[in-house]
Amino acid sequence: MDDTETTARSTNPLVIALGAAAVLGWVAFLILWFTSASSTGGLRNEINALTSDRDQLAADVRTMEESGTTLEELEAEIATLTEERNSLTEERESIVAERDAAQADLEGANAELQTVADSLAEREARIEELQTNLAEAESSFSEVQDRIAQSTAELADVGSRLQTARSEEAELRDTAAQLTQEAAAATRTSAEMESEVQAAREAQAAAQSQLAELRASQAQFEEQRESLETVVAELEGQQTELESQITDAQTQRDEVQAQLETLTATLSERTDQLEAIETEVATLQEAGDAAAAANIGGIVPGRFVAQGTGPNSLTFLFGNDGSFAAWQGVVLDAESAEPAISGTYAAGEGSLTIEEIDGGGSVPTPFECEIEAGDSGLAVGGDCVLSGLTLRQVR
Repeated sequence: MDDTETTARSTNPLVIALGAAAVLGWVAFLILWFTSASSTGGLRNEINALTSDRDQLAADVRTMEESGTTLEELEAEIATLTEERNSLTEERESIVAERDAAQADLEGANAELQTVADSLAEREARIEELQTNLAEAESSFSEVQDRIAQSTAELADVGSRLQTARSEEAELRDTAAQLTQEAAAATRTSAEMESEVQAAREAQAAAQSQLAELRASQAQFEEQRESLETVVAELEGQQTELESQITDAQTQRDEVQAQLETLTATLSERTDQLEAIETEVATLQEAGDAAAAANIGGIVPGRFVAQGTGPNSLTFLFGNDGSFAAWQGVVLDAESAEPAISGTYAAGEGSLTIEEIDGGGSVPTPFECEIEAGDSGLAVGGDCVLSGLTLRQVR
């Protein structure tokens, strides 16, 4: 009887201790479960470990009941479990603090991401604005090229008209020189005829004087009268013929003089037209040069003819894709001959950079040349292999 009561009294505190340990275990489990619901998923492993510990603890309690472990030993184990619970609580608080720090870092990263997104939106708006400006610039460039092409056609037409006018002027000068020579010859002929008329008149006067003398001495020179009258008649016929010739010569001289005046007026008119055409050519040339100077201030995609100090020239073709090709001499059709060299380039304001030459070559790349726009074209300078060349764009 006493042994049974003693065993019951010793068992009751053991049961109470085991119940308290179980309650503490469940409280720790609930705390860890609620904490894991609001923290990272890594706490689930710890909860599973605590559940395993709890099961192991229950098994240990059953083992202790079966083995008859004392209250002091249980209290010691409870103290150990309490320390472990406090340690787990501290770890949970540390994990919560790390979670809060991670959330603060995440909020800062979100704020920086929003700032980057705003900056990206501003840059996209700026890119759209630049694309619009680029489209307007390309449209203006196309209009300038059309005006230059029109000016070039007008210049070619005016040059053709100028050549025709110069040919006509040369023909008119030759005709005027010939008419001047004919007028001089007619003047000399008229002077000779007038001299002959004067001589005939003098001869007529002499004949009339002789006739008077013959009439005075008619008796003596009756035989000579008939001959003298015949001579007089012949002289009068010659006079009439000479007067007719003089009249024809004067008429011809008047016609030649009129033609000469007409040719002189025509020559003066053609000279004025030629001066007007030369003025128009100079104006169009200045306009074309001004348009070309305003449009080409550096290397642009297109065909250029390069001329140096020697007689040989080069033809460069710069593409829109950053590629280039070069030929010896002037080449207007890129498909008619293989280029001597080719590669890639980059053009900037006042500079030309040859980035790479296909097939390597003896010239090291890349190298940069200075480009300066002048009256005769684009001058290449700087410390590069193309220095000394002058580039003219071929349209």
